[in-house]
Amino acid sequence: MISYVRNLVILALTTVALSGCLDDSTSAHTVAWFKAHDTERQATAKECANNPGELHDDPSCVNARSAMQELSAGTPHNMDW
Repeated sequence: MISYVRNLVILALTTVALSGCLDDSTSAHTVAWFKAHDTERQATAKECANNPGELHDDPSCVNARSAMQELSAGTPHNMDW
């Protein structure tokens, strides 16, 4: 009886521990989406820049940065030499 309860507890703990690994609710927007949504792109880029240690490789941050780079390609910038 104790072995059965122990196995049940182990199974329950394993299920709880792994449930966070399969969370798909935080899917990132695509580069195309960020290119079409200026306000969200700028807000995401600002949030990512304020916390680069944790968010540098976050898919939303990567896609927002890529969208910014694509939109700025070929745009002249003041070089203040």
